[in-house]
Amino acid sequence: MKKGIVLACFCLIAAWGYCQGEKTRISWDYSSRKFVNTGVYARVKKLAGGDLCLVYSQGPAIWIRKSTDEGRSWLPAIKVSEDERYNYTNSELLQLQNGWLLYTWNARPREENRYEYLIMGAISKDQGETWEAEQTIYQAGKNFHNGCWEPFALQLPDGEIQLYFANERPYPQSYEQEITLIRSFSNGTLWSLPQTVSFRKGKRDGMPVAVLLQNGEIALAIEDNGIAGTFKPVIVRTDDNWKGGTVRADSPQREHALAPPYQLPDSVYAGAPYLIQLKNGATLLAIQSSENRNGTTEKYANLRVYVGDKNARDFSSPTTPYPTLPPQAHALWNSLCQINDSTVMAVSSLGGLEQENGIWTITGKIVTSE
Repeated sequence: MKKGIVLACFCLIAAWGYCQGEKTRISWDYSSRKFVNTGVYARVKKLAGGDLCLVYSQGPAIWIRKSTDEGRSWLPAIKVSEDERYNYTNSELLQLQNGWLLYTWNARPREENRYEYLIMGAISKDQGETWEAEQTIYQAGKNFHNGCWEPFALQLPDGEIQLYFANERPYPQSYEQEITLIRSFSNGTLWSLPQTVSFRKGKRDGMPVAVLLQNGEIALAIEDNGIAGTFKPVIVRTDDNWKGGTVRADSPQREHALAPPYQLPDSVYAGAPYLIQLKNGATLLAIQSSENRNGTTEKYANLRVYVGDKNARDFSSPTTPYPTLPPQAHALWNSLCQINDSTVMAVSSLGGLEQENGIWTITGKIVTSE
């Protein structure tokens, strides 16, 4: 599919996502949609100084690119790390309160049963130009069914850094998976022992993204394949920094993310959630969904963005930045970032196109109604 066909006729179309309680909606600007570069699993984060940082994997290495014009253009890529034994992926970035950048990623061994799956990190003290203090933060098993996956870092107001990830290591004899939390009180240089924060027996909690809500709760978006058939988005939450222990299947702290009228059939795959809270309080949830697609797996999934309330509940009225994504294509490993007071950016890994497969961005206006 040619790029011109992908983008044709979109400039004057408005797509709206509504948050009924907060009266917030997202209007995607299709003319802003652009191919950035090859690669996968990209995230964009806004730094305190206003620059945007794009982190992603390309080939076996992990990279960072910066933008000084809100993503209209990107500076040359800087390689963060590479190891011939591993494929590095699942990039994430957190700017710490002291200004440092903490880059975390998943190391997947190229040879099964020879090297361990790892969660790794590195620090930049010069806004991403150079990287140091590379370390293994967590080590899992040596095979695909005993690995660790998808790190996400959050810093609390008191300086505590929380690193969440999906973890199979505690269940070597089953296909189960939990969400594990490791903490740092030293700007990411030293890390605590692991804590299980979310686990459904016999199932696979996965792909965590945490937000410290304006009400003081931590909302953790995960994919859960035990609540309604195949994977669905779920919010796991705590108001005491997980002092209450592991959130299990029947806990009131585990909730369907989508409002009842928008909950999906058991057969619809809706995984890889990404959660943010806007400055106005509304929350946005991105998922890769097979709803109305050509199949029921991630191979055919498209990005869907839901708008929720200030407590990360009742997500509704989904929209997509890619309404004409071809049936054989997919938009995966999506993420969201508010880049200014009125604009949100979605970042996707598009595949199955005839050309320009890789990382795409698009912006949408945040519209608040009375």
